[in-house]
Amino acid sequence: MTWIILAALIVVFIIGYRILTSDTRKAIDSLAHLLRVKPMLIESMIQEMGGRQSQTFIRMLNNGYTEEMHQAAYLLFIYLTFIKQADDEQIGHWRDVLLRAGLSPELHAEHTEAALFYFAELDIDAFELAQFRRAYNERFNREALAHG
Repeated sequence: MTWIILAALIVVFIIGYRILTSDTRKAIDSLAHLLRVKPMLIESMIQEMGGRQSQTFIRMLNNGYTEEMHQAAYLLFIYLTFIKQADDEQIGHWRDVLLRAGLSPELHAEHTEAALFYFAELDIDAFELAQFRRAYNERFNREALAHG
């Protein structure tokens, strides 16, 4: 009898956990599918955002709008190339990920402004981020800038 009660509690706990985290998992999976990356990368980015911003980010992704999904892809790009590791190899790899997903590799001011909001708890220097955006676009997207 004790085993049945214990098993029932475990099942209730697992089902409750799955229900409570379904929005987060759905948001992470949709962005991971778009970019064809491991969900773990997106999970680590969300953890660094902080409580309020991460909930806003998850709601944004769950709205299902293409433009917001693209914005999230650029946030992941900035997170992985500016916040985590800003070397040329990493930048080139994540630029290719954007291209593979059918997104423009060019970073715009709106992307960096969104990063400043979502990563507010990390105290990112706005000037350094703007310099990164300019340097990245000049170095990696020179042709796109010349024709656009």
